[in-house]
Amino acid sequence: MRKGIDTLSLVDPSEIASICQLKYAYFRLLDLKRFTELGELLTEDATTAYQSGELRQSGRDAIVAFLQESLGDPDIITMHNGHHPEIELGDDDTATGRWYLEDRVIVPAHDFEIHGTALYEDRYTKVDGSWKISHTGYERIYEEHIRYSSGDVRSIRAGGQTTTF
Repeated sequence: MRKGIDTLSLVDPSEIASICQLKYAYFRLLDLKRFTELGELLTEDATTAYQSGELRQSGRDAIVAFLQESLGDPDIITMHNGHHPEIELGDDDTATGRWYLEDRVIVPAHDFEIHGTALYEDRYTKVDGSWKISHTGYERIYEEHIRYSSGDVRSIRAGGQTTTF
């Protein structure tokens, strides 16, 4: 490559768009509780590190089972908005991505709600011509626990500090 050429001009924008579509589908299927279909977006050996690495799974089947067990109750309502993607393509079949997450989880049976933000760090692998998630996980920026019935904030966790009300 000649010195001074903008390397971004060499990136195929359709590859980045495909990765964005993959992650958008991940969030959509997560909130619709279609975990088996979500599993199809993952490589067989995918890994996760949710909740700042506190919740880890290895393998597509383990990830799908974890999501089904923890969020499968139809009375648990979730909202996951991922935006501001920062995608970097590696060689022909790898990429990394960072996404800003805003999420909300409502569990009326326990009068409980979580609202928070996090940064997702992903790795992607192209399998048979299609991008798949090979690793996904997030580090919390902040999380507030709320009494669902009243809207009262119970606690806020940010920067490693928890304030309880």
